[in-house]
Amino acid sequence: MKNIKITNVNALQFFQIARYGALMLIGILLAKSGIGKTAIGHYETFLLISGAFTLFWVNGFLKVMMPVYTEKNEVQRPVIIFNIFLLLLFFSILAAVLMLFINQPFSVILLKGNQVPMPVILAFYIIFNSPSLLTEYIYLVKKLPKHIIVYALVVFSVQIIAVALPALLGHGLNVILPSLLGVSMLRFIWLLVVLYQHSERKVQFSFMSEFLRYGSPLVLATLLSSSARYIDGFIITSHFSPDEFAVFQYGARELPLAMLLSNSLSMAMLPSLAREKIDSPLAEFRSEVYRLFWILFPVSILLMFTSHWFYPLVFSAEFAPAATIFNIYLLLVISRILFPQTILTAKKMNRSIVRASFFEITLNVGLSLILVQIIGLEGVAYATVLAYLCEKVYLAIVCKRKLKISIMQYLPFRLYIVASVLLIVSFIIVEFIIY
Repeated sequence: MKNIKITNVNALQFFQIARYGALMLIGILLAKSGIGKTAIGHYETFLLISGAFTLFWVNGFLKVMMPVYTEKNEVQRPVIIFNIFLLLLFFSILAAVLMLFINQPFSVILLKGNQVPMPVILAFYIIFNSPSLLTEYIYLVKKLPKHIIVYALVVFSVQIIAVALPALLGHGLNVILPSLLGVSMLRFIWLLVVLYQHSERKVQFSFMSEFLRYGSPLVLATLLSSSARYIDGFIITSHFSPDEFAVFQYGARELPLAMLLSNSLSMAMLPSLAREKIDSPLAEFRSEVYRLFWILFPVSILLMFTSHWFYPLVFSAEFAPAATIFNIYLLLVISRILFPQTILTAKKMNRSIVRASFFEITLNVGLSLILVQIIGLEGVAYATVLAYLCEKVYLAIVCKRKLKISIMQYLPFRLYIVASVLLIVSFIIVEFIIY
């Protein structure tokens, strides 16, 4: 690896691809193992509940960490890392306790009467897994991209073995979910070692207060924007069986490269865009976005034309209907390639992001509840695509009006229009003509 040029951007992108690849491979192996759609539905419910209670504030804190860390001096930075860890740990414990407290009404209202899978295991999973998400970002701010790659290779390889192997050996969720908890504990121990190396163990309540003040709007925005996935899931679980929820979850994957590469690019560019003069970072940003075009749109079109063939082959015939859900979610590439939120986050214009997220989630919920009654599972997916695109357009307008940064400065606009039209035409051909 010494002879390979690895940057923060491509290292974080590799990490996200490895994470998603592990989840995808686990999904394939679970489908092939014979444990059944119902067990898979409960496994997906376990992950859905964990994410619903944690990911919005974890991602919000991590987004705030990047510009805050950049503006502090070298003496303050190790203290910042440790105090962010303490905040993550505190909120993880709080989330776990809250989940245990409300899991019964939660199952009645949002799971159609089905029990929360192994709630005690889920609580400990939340406590250990959520703070562990800090590890790759410590490596990122310390400019240790090779460490990110090694970390990804180790933890996701272990995760695949720990979750898929019990299923292949004939065990059920009573073994699979504790094994997943074991992986989260391994990641937590790794984080403790990283903290020992790169942080100063000093509690600083003044920084925590400042961090929460800056971070609260972004956490709220992340709650609103990232909750679309969980709202989709809970609308399905409240209207359909665990078997149908499993089909929806296997289809609602979005294009892995779109979500992972765009998110990692956005996070990696935050420190540069947080500077006062950003002409050069904007040029670099546009160049990276241009590079993403030639990956995301051709791959999306290819997958759209082949999904109805490979879904029954890769998973099983039971999951064939998930191909249509997957194709709808491929349309999210049109929104993913827009990045006004990255610039606004770097400039700490979090209130605009909160307003946009509230608009997006309101539109998403409203459309989902209407369309699920009309066209079923697919209606929830269509609502997500439309709501997310409206949010990005709104943020691009805000970026232009308040920062005087045109969409042309961070997006090759003509290529964007052509590529989007080609993707939509491909979708129409596949879903309304071929199938």
